Amino acid sequence: MLKVFSSLRLFFALAALLAGAFVYQTLFNRGVPVYGAPWFAALGLALAANIGACAFSRSGARLHYLLLHAGLVVVIAGAFVSRARRFEAQLPLHKGEAAELANTEESSYKLPFSVKLEDFRIDYYSEPLGRLVLEEDGARKIFDAKEGAVVRASGVTVKVLRLVRDFGVTSKKEVVEKSPYWFNPAAQVELASGGRKKKLWLFANFPGMHREALPFGLYYAVEQAEIKNFHSSVQLTPAEGSPVRGEIAVNRPLRFGGYTLYQTSYDPADAGYSLVTVTMDRGVWIVYFGFALVLAGVLLWLRK
Repeated sequence: MLKVFSSLRLFFALAALLAGAFVYQTLFNRGVPVYGAPWFAALGLALAANIGACAFSRSGARLHYLLLHAGLVVVIAGAFVSRARRFEAQLPLHKGEAAELANTEESSYKLPFSVKLEDFRIDYYSEPLGRLVLEEDGARKIFDAKEGAVVRASGVTVKVLRLVRDFGVTSKKEVVEKSPYWFNPAAQVELASGGRKKKLWLFANFPGMHREALPFGLYYAVEQAEIKNFHSSVQLTPAEGSPVRGEIAVNRPLRFGGYTLYQTSYDPADAGYSLVTVTMDRGVWIVYFGFALVLAGVLLWLRK
């Protein structure tokens, strides 16, 4: 039995299956992650058993050999322990408000500290540019959309009156800019022809609104509005102690009180909202210990 489990062919077969599972999860899976599936756990345990059998089947193995194999087994075991004991919940934040209730799939969890969103901002790769697109007689012309700019087509003078990055309307029907971000960009234009004037709003997100009302195609478009990153500036207040300020960004989490806070999402309709994922990995020290064993084995191997 030990000979079967210590087979090198079995090792490569299990490693190939796990690699295929990782590729599937990363590139194709859009549903429940495979990491929690019983078959994935069985593959991991089988690989750990295979590595352990390889170490014990070799009589007179040197210390570095045993440390390398033991370290790999501990890393795999630690990964599954970490997965089983991992805490993860979603913490919705609203600007100016403190929150301490994080939501899991089953219930709500009260954190030992509160998180107050002080500011939220979005970074773009470059400053977005507004364009006025004119289509007439099969020809397409593009102009910089600037307040006061004038374009003429089919005897109609088009003047840009106002530009907003995030269009909104108050209860008094006044147009306002809801946020400094390019969530719902719009341009107000004035059409003048034969002594008559008409004002219209053109929306970049809804280019076909006035297609039938005009003798030519007139659209507002925004270029270079690709988001680079988004950040939440927060104040964390423990149950006992002084508040601490920090920032959470995509790929730059914030660690506090044994927890890790990740920037997860935001709401284009509400510039004062941010969604943060709160995690605690209770089994990560086992993985670190396994890597330490592997490193010790490598160092002993290099010194021989």
